[in-house]
Amino acid sequence: MRNPRFSRIRFFSVVLLSLLVSLPAIPVALATVPPGWAEDGLIKFRAFRNGSPLGVVMLRFNIKEDKYIVDTQTLFDYKIGPFTLYYYALRARDEWKDAQLLSARGMVNDDGDFFKVDGRAESGGFRFAGREGEHLAPFAASVPSTYWNTSLTRASKLIDLQYGRLRDIAMTKLGTETIESEGRQVEATRYEMRGELDLDIWYDTRGEWVRMSFTVDESDFDYVRIVPRPGDETRFLDLESVKDIGSEEVRNALRELE
Repeated sequence: MRNPRFSRIRFFSVVLLSLLVSLPAIPVALATVPPGWAEDGLIKFRAFRNGSPLGVVMLRFNIKEDKYIVDTQTLFDYKIGPFTLYYYALRARDEWKDAQLLSARGMVNDDGDFFKVDGRAESGGFRFAGREGEHLAPFAASVPSTYWNTSLTRASKLIDLQYGRLRDIAMTKLGTETIESEGRQVEATRYEMRGELDLDIWYDTRGEWVRMSFTVDESDFDYVRIVPRPGDETRFLDLESVKDIGSEEVRNALRELE
């Protein structure tokens, strides 16, 4: 049997990569909404590996004082029958002032192996650090690996919130397609990312992230956007809890989400 970790360094860098709340009226001071912001407050994907369910990815959008805040959660449970062979949990948070990234954090439990990335804006760019060292990302060319912000389509650098790397990427616009999103057919623009990470990503006519796909070690992975369930905005792990989470906790969390 193939090792179920499916080349996890490459794979989970890609998946790195994760509030159905009533958003308050945007204060006058917040003149620029970050591109790709989800006005409904919550984006939810079901993730598949070779057509079989793998887990859930959610993003929660909120406004607090003068900041735009996005929480990302990714939970995967790779199993055969009732037995978990591999689990993965990510919690990330990025904060923005208008369209500028202020801070970003990533906490990952990769089947018991813990990673932490933390970064903040400074005068010369966005400085972040993780297990693999410290980097300074140029503001104009860089976005974090939470994928919702459509500035990604113009970026040449990706701030990897799992391993703490600054990755070189090249984005190409492939055109408009009709895809499934939340159970209906929608028009979306497809972009190809190539470089240190290879994937295809789609944004709808509102600029919201609606799909992603990639191939690793002859396995096909797809994120398909689905309709959130009532209460999903409360089903986010605390960032700090990710360090000690185990396979049973991941399975239980996915049962609530699926």
